[in-house]
Amino acid sequence: MIRTLTLALTSALLLTAGVPAAARSDRDQDNLREAAAQGQVVPLNRLIADVRSRAPYSGMTYLGGPQFDAGRMIYALKFMDGSQVVVVYVDARTGRIIGRKP
Repeated sequence: MIRTLTLALTSALLLTAGVPAAARSDRDQDNLREAAAQGQVVPLNRLIADVRSRAPYSGMTYLGGPQFDAGRMIYALKFMDGSQVVVVYVDARTGRIIGRKP
């Protein structure tokens, strides 16, 4: 199932390589919504709520504007920790935090 999703997303990205970024972004979001509806990825609102419920992120302010890397199926979520922006990387398929900067 994941292999099929990966193949579909890869094909969609290859087909849209010559399309302007805004249109490509819309298609990525459409593919992501479809994958979420089919249970292949964790819905964004649940990912955000899960990260916000964990320390140390529960004490930070979520800034919104998530970015999605369709090729790697990873969300970048931005939080404010005092005066520093912290970017948390979350696997869209599992909801697992896979990294952060800084």
